[in-house]
Amino acid sequence: MHYLVLIKIENDKKRVFYQNKILINSWSIRELKKQISANLYENTSPKEIENTLKTTLPTVALEEIFKDAYNFNFIELPVKPDEKVFEDHLINDIILFLKEMGEDFSLLGRQVPIKIDSQTHHIDLVLYHRGIPCIVLVDLKTDKLDSRDIGQMNKYIGYYRKNKQYSHEKDTIGLIICQYAGREEIIYALDGLEEKIFIAQYKVKLPSDDTIRKAIKDL
Repeated sequence: MHYLVLIKIENDKKRVFYQNKILINSWSIRELKKQISANLYENTSPKEIENTLKTTLPTVALEEIFKDAYNFNFIELPVKPDEKVFEDHLINDIILFLKEMGEDFSLLGRQVPIKIDSQTHHIDLVLYHRGIPCIVLVDLKTDKLDSRDIGQMNKYIGYYRKNKQYSHEKDTIGLIICQYAGREEIIYALDGLEEKIFIAQYKVKLPSDDTIRKAIKDL
């Protein structure tokens, strides 16, 4: 992943130079490593470096990136799944999951731990969007959205913005993917956070008749 190569560059100016070169020239990871090994930055004139740093990159509209609903019909969940089962299914089909998320998304980690006031929290999925560029924190919910879920996500975003993101990145964003979200719940809970936290519902393949019968029998 491009991000994992870029974060190893300690010099901010040099890192942004290579970041812009990736976006301008659509470099693959292999090409990026090749250019770094060839000391492209060191061998480029100061004037050209400044021009690269000043290059106006395409503006990515957030509302065009995050969907209102995601179609995860490539997985089949049990009738009453918990969030760990949901996450396992998505990770097992990670290529299809990222394809459904959209272009430029990559996976940085799952169940990523952060410590706040000596308490360890785990973020379900941490993604990276190359086009923005920024970190995207994902919280998976297998039931109805609760306003507390938004408060929790806002806390995680605050932590990442202060401790994890680099100076060349845009602010960290949160994405809550849930089974159902009430319209009024979203409006009031997100008041003032619309550009910070996005909410989407998911659709999955319906379980088989046998699975449904077994679940009913176990009730």
